Amino acid sequence: MKTSIKNRNYLKWILSLVCCMLMVSCNLIDFSEDCTYYGDVELKPDWSALTKDETKPFLTDIYLLSPQHNYTYNITSDTLVTGIQAVSYKVLACNAYGLDNISFSGMDCPNTAQAELSTWEENGRLYTLQAPALYAANTDLTVIPFERVVSEPVLKPAIRQINIDFVVVDNLGVGVSSINGELSGIAYKYGFKQLDAPESSAWLAFGSVPNEEKANVFSSGLKVFGVNPDKQATDRIDNLLDIALQTSDGNIYKESIDLTGVFSGFTTRMIHITIQIRLGLMGMSVEVTGWDVSDGGTIEL
Repeated sequence: MKTSIKNRNYLKWILSLVCCMLMVSCNLIDFSEDCTYYGDVELKPDWSALTKDETKPFLTDIYLLSPQHNYTYNITSDTLVTGIQAVSYKVLACNAYGLDNISFSGMDCPNTAQAELSTWEENGRLYTLQAPALYAANTDLTVIPFERVVSEPVLKPAIRQINIDFVVVDNLGVGVSSINGELSGIAYKYGFKQLDAPESSAWLAFGSVPNEEKANVFSSGLKVFGVNPDKQATDRIDNLLDIALQTSDGNIYKESIDLTGVFSGFTTRMIHITIQIRLGLMGMSVEVTGWDVSDGGTIEL
């Protein structure tokens, strides 16, 4: 009788041990592929690329994207998020809040995520607007089971700046009241995969203001996603500039100039172009007299 009771107790002990081993099997150090593990992530968006005159956006949009699971957060400051599935992620970040005339699509996949400016058709042309102050990041993150990792996406400006000085010479003694332009080949889409403007083309209409420091000079500052710099492609997109000058006596002069060659090397953040406008008895002529590129700077209008 004692032996039977002893055997039953032994069997109970064995069964209890087996149950405990099964319960903790997903916490073993060699991490079974059949189990799901979780960790924590400290989100710390890096806004060091802001210029001294810019204010940090109120919200930062963070996307943790993986084939297993996606997470989306809108944060105002550094934030700890818990219970994140322990896999590898693509981390996308941007400042969508408060930006006008722009929409976002495909944000659930790093290959399709993009921003797109508003466009419209007029007189057979597709037009777009100047790009708002969009910042974006694309980086990698691996979440470790039962641990805390830090993600610090560095948000960099998505826009490029085109500064144009129109220099009026030989104006026949007539004052210039305004100079306006329309530039083709302007990208209206921005892709998060390469953090650059995918091929898209529209016209951008703009005005100018008299330069306070230089006589007979009108200046324009354009903010764009890009000007399709791949000019060697078969279906290349040209950059044509239509210029309309109005004199103080109400006469309007129009001329066009091809800036494709100027923009062929424009892969930096900023380009400054000087265009000379000459008024004569036969009308108006225009010529690019110089340009330079740089990685920073703004124009004060």
